[in-house]
Amino acid sequence: MVSAVVSILKSLGEDPSREGLIATPSRFLKWMMNFQNVNLEMKLTGVNNGVKPNGEVKEKKKLHCEMNIPFWSMCEHHLLPFYGVVHIGYYCAEGYNHKSSLMKSIVHFYGFKLQVQERMTRQIAETLSPLVGGDVIVVAEAGHTCMISRGIEKFGSSTATIAVLGQFSNDSLARAEFLDKIHSTAALKADASSPF
Repeated sequence: MVSAVVSILKSLGEDPSREGLIATPSRFLKWMMNFQNVNLEMKLTGVNNGVKPNGEVKEKKKLHCEMNIPFWSMCEHHLLPFYGVVHIGYYCAEGYNHKSSLMKSIVHFYGFKLQVQERMTRQIAETLSPLVGGDVIVVAEAGHTCMISRGIEKFGSSTATIAVLGQFSNDSLARAEFLDKIHSTAALKADASSPF
């Protein structure tokens, strides 16, 4: 595999024996091997459907949100990184508490591999759905190195994907309520970073 990287460098007109490139094939392969198809097993059994009662449970369902969960992944089309944040919304009975660490682990599990953003978003939603009672919406926002270095070639560009299940798939007001929370969170973040 090292010789394949050396061959790529040569085809780009580079000298793989020059000082800055001598260790590049090995470093590149070490990094790429992070994405080999390892059998990471998600331990979702025994999670009690991902919820733990917190006091008296009432029948009314309430929107819960986990916002700005960071991830990074590798585009399987171009073998270049993409990275960003995932926002998760779900309805469940008041008094139930979902562990944000479990949601972060699920996002990491699906992000840390050769992937496409649309599939990752859907996989996160489908995995969370039975854990939160079926009503889930997932939005992934990401910057793609492949879009910046080829394609539109514009820094700061990002792509958003959405997956909706349960109530979110047929209730436009539920979707709007969650999407408004994403926009408010983004606005608060922008205000906090402004020097004015």
